[in-house]
This record gives sequence, structure tokens and C-alpha cells, in this order.
Amino acid sequence: MYRPRSGSEEDADPDSRSASTTIDSPTGVARAADPPLASRAFIDVIVAQLFFGFAYSTFVLLPKLLAVGYGASAREIGAVMATFGVLSLAVSPAIGPIARRLGLRRTMTAGDLVLAVSAIGFMFMHSAGPFAALLRGLQGIAWALCFGAGMALCAEVAPPGRLGQALGIFGAASLGMNAVAPVVAEPIAARFGARPVFALAAAAALIGARLCRRLPADAVDERPRAPDAPDPHADSWSAVRARMPVFVVLGVGALAAGSMFTFVAPFALARGVSAVGGFFAAYTVAALTSRFALARFADRTGHRPVALTGGVGYGLAVIAMGLLGPAHLVAVGAAFGVAHGIVFPALMTLVLAGVPGSERPRLLGWANGAMNIGIVGLAPLGSVAGLLGYPTVFVATGAVTLAAAAVLLAPRRSASSASST
Repeated sequence: MYRPRSGSEEDADPDSRSASTTIDSPTGVARAADPPLASRAFIDVIVAQLFFGFAYSTFVLLPKLLAVGYGASAREIGAVMATFGVLSLAVSPAIGPIARRLGLRRTMTAGDLVLAVSAIGFMFMHSAGPFAALLRGLQGIAWALCFGAGMALCAEVAPPGRLGQALGIFGAASLGMNAVAPVVAEPIAARFGARPVFALAAAAALIGARLCRRLPADAVDERPRAPDAPDPHADSWSAVRARMPVFVVLGVGALAAGSMFTFVAPFALARGVSAVGGFFAAYTVAALTSRFALARFADRTGHRPVALTGGVGYGLAVIAMGLLGPAHLVAVGAAFGVAHGIVFPALMTLVLAGVPGSERPRLLGWANGAMNIGIVGLAPLGSVAGLLGYPTVFVATGAVTLAAAAVLLAPRRSASSASST
């Protein structure tokens, strides 16, 4: 079992350097003093996330399954995929209250169960209509629950000086499944159709729910507050405002990633390329490689410049998809994966560092909301793709992503300075 940490242990800015130590981390904790990352609690969190990630990642093939098995158009695919963002965005403000009421372990369990229900529902789908959209929306709710609770729990069990590394590994547990699940599911769908793929996803989600029973029961510090202690929620809006540039990059980055994962398969099919598994495999291998190679480096050197570099790479990769086309799926997927492996853990560390454990689910709700605002943008992008073509969508989305990354160059505002304005 682990001890929940208070905010006083994590007060430093993620990019700051302590003048009182000779070997520093961004959190002001000497790296030599960091305890090992691989505690029993941390491993249990990662294993549970692996099964959720497999179930979730089988649905990266959903656009292809809708196009091939159900004759869906680009507009219908965009509408179905966008409901993920709509319902995930709708539930985002409730993530903090839900996590405090249920606890992080039960919140993660609920996310797995909602995902399993959605996957079972897809087995009874007959077209890319409202029912399919509702089921995809349920997956957005499942993601919001597991994202908020899982990230917060991961931050609780990780040593403060290894926060970026821990979040990177947590993300890698899902990311790795982006390669494994499509490689497993695509041949099954080609031979037997989509329904066995949906059944496989449901089984993985149910196993994930069962594994959540092994997670720590009390992840958030709920000790009573002393009468003269400051209200831990008093500066919530200040913390949100201080992180607004990060939320902007998360939102636009989600739009970029959503456009790639949603429209790569139909774009390839339109150009006569039937197999897209290579894109997902290259993306995932490259993302995992960069994540494990650079996560500790970012903890030591600062997450903001790393996030800026990854954001620029994101935009360039999306533009490359539009200009080079599906004949270069593997190369573009690898470039996109390198950028993702760099940018995501850096951005999430900027969100979570210096925040008391009880406030992390609230900020993660904001982060999830920002990302899902981006995902909601898939609906109009589907219409644009139908009118102007997929290359136009990729080039325009990549250009917007490049512009959004520039907000990380703005002067930083701490929560304390924000509260005084």
C-alpha cells in the first residue's frame, strides 16, 4: 500500500530547477533520492490499464469496419466517431465528483464496464446510424472515467521526481494496444466479420474490470481538513487558468489525432489501399520507443520545451499524410508516433505537477474535456472530407495544430499569480 501525497510535496513548477540541490528534477526532488517506480501498486495500475487499452484500441478499426461492413459514408463515419467526444465532454465536469464519491478504483471499474456494454451493443448494430453513434458515445464516457481515475491513481503511486516517466508508462499501456489490438482484430474481421471483434473487445474490458479489484482502495487523500487550513478547492479556477495553454494544445492535438485515426482508413480505401494495420503498428512502435527513451529526459530537463517540440511534430505529420497520401502509411505513422510519444506525457505532467492529489481528477476532467472538444470537431471534418477530399482535411488540420503549439511559447502563469489577477 502507498501513502497519498499532499500538495506540499509537489509545489515546484514542472520546469523549475531547485538551487539548493546539485542534482535536480523538475519537481525539486533529487533524482538520486527517488524510490523505484515499479511498486506493486504501480504495476497493478499498469496491468489493469493494459486490458482497458486492448478493448478500447480494437475500435481504432471502427471507421474501416463501418465503411466495409456497413457501407458507411465519410459523413456517417465522422458523425459516429464524433459522439465519442460529445458524451466524453459532457461527463468531464463530473469526473472529479465521481472520483471523490466512488474512489479511483471503482471509477476505473465503472469505465471498464461501460466499455464492455458498448462493445456488446455493437454486436447488435445494423448500420452507422443513431444506435452506433450512441454506442460510440458510451465509449467516450468509459474513456473519461478511466482516463481521469487512472491518471490520478498513477500520479498518486509514482515518486514525485518520476511523474513524467510514470505518466508516460501509463499512457504506453494503452498506446501499446493500438498496435496489438488492430493486428489481432483486423484478420478476425476480414475472415469472420465485425461481430467477433466486438465480442473480443467486450471480453477484454470485463477482464480489466475484474483486475481493478487489485488496485489501491483509497487513492485520494480524504483526511479531514483542519479548521484553520486553507480550502484545497479555493484555487481551482486559478489552477485551470494557469494551465489554459496546455489545454489548448491538448484540444487541438486531439483533433489532429482524431482526424488521423478516423480518416486514414477510408482515405486509404479510396486510394486502393486495403490494409491499414501497418500505419497503426508503425505509429505505436515509434510512440513507445520515443516515450520510453525520452520520458526520463523530460523529467530532468523540463516538460514545456518537450511538449512544444512534440506539438510541432504532430502538425507536420498530419500535413504529411495529406501531401504524401496512403502510399506512405508506415512512414507517416512512424513520424506521428514519435511526436505523440513525446508530447502526451509532457503535457499531462504540466497539468498534474504541483497539484494536491484530491484536485487531480478535477484538472484531469478539464484536460479530458479539452481533448474531447477537439474530437467533437470530427463531425464537421467528415463533411469537409466529403466535399473537398481527405488531403485537404489533413493539411488544414496539421496547419492548425502547428499554430496551436505556439501557445506554449507564451509566458507562464503560476496558479498563485493567476489568483491575484
